[in-house]
Amino acid sequence: MCSNGGMPPDDLQALVHDVRTSTARFLLALDELPADMGRPSLLPGWSAGHLLTHVARNADAVSRTLAGARNGHPTPMYPGGTVARDAEIDAGSGRPLSEQAEDVRESATRLDDTWRQMDAESWDRDAITRTGSIPAWRTVRSRWNEVELHWVDLDAGYLPSDWPAGYVASLLAGTTGPALADRLPANVALDLRTSDTAQRWQVGPEGAPIVTITGPASAMACWLSGRPGPDRGALEVTPGGLPRLGPWT
Repeated sequence: MCSNGGMPPDDLQALVHDVRTSTARFLLALDELPADMGRPSLLPGWSAGHLLTHVARNADAVSRTLAGARNGHPTPMYPGGTVARDAEIDAGSGRPLSEQAEDVRESATRLDDTWRQMDAESWDRDAITRTGSIPAWRTVRSRWNEVELHWVDLDAGYLPSDWPAGYVASLLAGTTGPALADRLPANVALDLRTSDTAQRWQVGPEGAPIVTITGPASAMACWLSGRPGPDRGALEVTPGGLPRLGPWT
């Protein structure tokens, strides 16, 4: 049984459907990407080729750990650890777009086949990620992030404002929880307000100076995920500029 995180949510199959839909949209867009796989992405140190290779290898990694959960043999997503993962991404980054796109498609199909083989008991077992064990069902939401966030990171015209509303809600739920307080700069509190969904979060030490940030939910979610660039202009900040947050994990 899983070591933390409780039972799978009642809407797990709806979540799987949403991730399939996002994946299908992403796969359709692959052939329209700029052909230069060496061009910089929005992730420091990573080219577009690095990103696409990562999306493909992540699908295989999720498939690997889910198969282990299904078979009752806990299996790491990346058996060789971070070093082997990074080497695999580097090795595949220089391939042409056609080869990259086919790899992303085929790995997504393998993951989809794995999802179809999972049952309720399997979803409740451990998956072993780079940061530790989590319930297998939580990898579905993580995979959604890999598809939607890295699509924006490719810097090819897909913006946070293009995200499905359900994904924006999911990302906000994952970035506004208790861990957000640990990412704040010293002596800073936040008052976050979405202008389109009328949501509000207040976080930070009592008595600390408050920075109020207002804007569309998608722009807010993008910034909270550690990506201040794509929709920076959509957020109003008072006073000053956007605070620098610690890493989101």
